[in-house]
Amino acid sequence: MTGGYDERCAADLAGVGEGRDLSRTDRAWLARVVTGAVRPNRDKPLWDVAHALAALARAAQARDGRDLVTLALDPGLASPAALEARFAGRADADARGPRLGEAWRTSWTGLARLLALAEFVLTAEDLAQFATLAGWLDELAASPDPEGAAFLAKRLSRHLTAYRTAHLPLASMERRFRALLSFLGGRRAFGDADILAFWQAEMRAGERPGFRTVAEHFVTFEAGAQLARGLDGLSAPASLDAHDGWEERLDAAMADLAAAEPAEAVAGLLADWPDSPKILTGAERADLVDFLRLEPFHRTRPLTTLRAASFGRVQSGIANRLRRGGGGPDIAERAACSEAESYTLLRERTQALAAHLDRMLRIAAALRLTERAGLSPETRAVLEAAEADLRRVRRAGFDDRDGLALGFAAVEAALLRVAEETGRLARALDGLARQQPLETAFVADRVVFADAFKAAYAGEAAA
Repeated sequence: MTGGYDERCAADLAGVGEGRDLSRTDRAWLARVVTGAVRPNRDKPLWDVAHALAALARAAQARDGRDLVTLALDPGLASPAALEARFAGRADADARGPRLGEAWRTSWTGLARLLALAEFVLTAEDLAQFATLAGWLDELAASPDPEGAAFLAKRLSRHLTAYRTAHLPLASMERRFRALLSFLGGRRAFGDADILAFWQAEMRAGERPGFRTVAEHFVTFEAGAQLARGLDGLSAPASLDAHDGWEERLDAAMADLAAAEPAEAVAGLLADWPDSPKILTGAERADLVDFLRLEPFHRTRPLTTLRAASFGRVQSGIANRLRRGGGGPDIAERAACSEAESYTLLRERTQALAAHLDRMLRIAAALRLTERAGLSPETRAVLEAAEADLRRVRRAGFDDRDGLALGFAAVEAALLRVAEETGRLARALDGLARQQPLETAFVADRVVFADAFKAAYAGEAAA
C-alpha cells in the first residue's frame, strides 16, 4: 500500500497518468480527487466532470454515450490546446472554455483535468464497471442539460465512494476520525469522560451507536493519533535524511493501522481458542473477550472497559430484542439498567480469571518440565503446587497427561499473552478502585446510561 490506497488503485492512477502524459501536478490532483482529499467538498470534481461531459455532449452533438466515451478516452484530447482547437466556438464553448448554461463553466485546462478523471472512472478496475458507466453516459447524451448533469454527478459520487471503500483501506476510518476530532475540538488526547460524552451526544442525535462500538472507534482514533505524532517530525526540512527507510515505515504503519481493528490481537486469540483441553470454558472466553476487546484501554482506561462490559451488554440486549422482536425482559425494563453488572462484581470476576490463568500457566510449566533435577527449591515448590492443582482440576481433557501436554503446547504463546493482559486489567482495576469506590462510580454511571437508554429507545419501549 502506498499513500493510503492499494496496488489496484495505484495501477489505475498510473494508467491514466501515463496514457495522457499528465504532469506531476495533474497526477497529484487526480490522486487527491480519487482518494477524497479535496476539501471542503470531495464531490465537487465529480459535479464538474458531469457538467463537463454534458457541455461536450452539446458541443460535439453527441448522439449517445459512446461518443462521450470516445471523447473521454481520446489521448489526442489530453491537452488544453487540443481541446480548445476542437471545441472553441461550438455550442456552450468559447475561447475561455466550455460552459453549461449560466451556472457552470471551466477553462480548457480544467477540462483536460476533468477528462482525466472521466477516464479514470471509466477504466478503473480493468474496466469492471465500464458497461454501467457507459449506460449512464447514454442517458446524459439524451439529456445534456444541468438536470442531467446533476443526476450523473450523484451517480458518480456513489460510484467513487464504493471504489474508495474497496481500495482505500483508511477510507472506512476517515468519517469516524473526522467526527471524533471535531467533537474533541482538534485535540488528540482524550479520557474516559470524552468517550462517554461523545456516545451521549450520538445517542441524543438519534444515532443510537453501541457504547462498545464508540469505544472501539476511540481505540482506532488513538492509534491514528499516535501514528500522526510519530510522523510530525518528518515535516521538518532536513528530517528525511535523518529517517532512513521512512517511506517503507510509513507504508507499514498505515497498513498496520488499516488492517488492525480494535483488540484483534487478544480477542482474535480467544476466538481461535481450541475447545479441548478445556483450559478456558466458553463463559470464561466470553468474559475475557468482553474485558480485553478494547485493547489497550483495559490497561489505560479501565473505567471505559467497565462501562463497556456492564452497560455495553445491556445495550446489546436491547438491540438483540429489537432485532428478534421479542425474548427476555422488555425494552423498558432493560433500559432501566436494573440487570447491569456492578463494577465490583466485574472486578471480582477479572481477579478470578487472572488467578485461573496464572494457575494454568503453572500447570503448563509443570507439564513441560519433566526433568527437574537442578531446579531451585523455590521452583520445585511451584511445580509441586502446580501438580496439586492439576490433580484437582475437573475439566475435559485434563485426565490425559500426554494429550494435555500437547494441548497446552498448542496454545502456549496465546495463553501467556491472555494471562498477561488479564493481569494488567486486574492491576488497572485495582488502581481505579484506589482512586474512587467502584460501587459509587457504578451507581452514578447507571443513572447516566439508563437516562440515555430510556430517551433513545422510548418509542420501542412504548410499542
